[in-house]
Amino acid sequence: MLDLKSKYQEKSFQINKLILKSIKTLNLSLNEFLLLMYFINEKNSLDLENIKDTLGLTDEEVLNTYSDLVSKCLIEVIVNRENGKVVETISLDMFYDKLILNSKENKSEIKETDIFSKFENEFGRSLSPIEYETINNWINNGVKEETIISALKEAVLNGVTNLRYIDKIIYEWTKKSNMKEREEYKELFDYDWLGANDE
Repeated sequence: MLDLKSKYQEKSFQINKLILKSIKTLNLSLNEFLLLMYFINEKNSLDLENIKDTLGLTDEEVLNTYSDLVSKCLIEVIVNRENGKVVETISLDMFYDKLILNSKENKSEIKETDIFSKFENEFGRSLSPIEYETINNWINNGVKEETIISALKEAVLNGVTNLRYIDKIIYEWTKKSNMKEREEYKELFDYDWLGANDE
């Protein structure tokens, strides 16, 4: 019994923590998860007997699960020639790509890129390095993206397309609403607002 317990305590499979955190976004079945872990840890080939022995699945379960992973575009078969023989290997590149696509870090990066694109679309030109820095400062200072985009729209409606004017709008709005996310918002620019429309 103790010998059997020690076998259960062996750590033969390893799971990357980042994969563990992200994999739930893929809505996998238990068998799909197990087969992916097999491919990551054991072999990158469809060795039916070894998979059955390692995971305790039947022939039908292995083949159905393998087919499901292919149809979900999580794995693909790569065919190569080695020493005159055709060798099939399982590629997990699509699996990793989907994890990256679903990751919070990636979504955050895309979100930031989108906000810059919105400014460029509204301004009808590329942003300058200083303008990029200003928008980043708003984000880093806790101004919500929705507030920034609304201020951008307000400025465009008023026929003004410069960040100083938008900063003034953000300042006025946050002052009126007490800016829950930031108690004390300070304007990034210090200048005469009467000449703002001239820029």
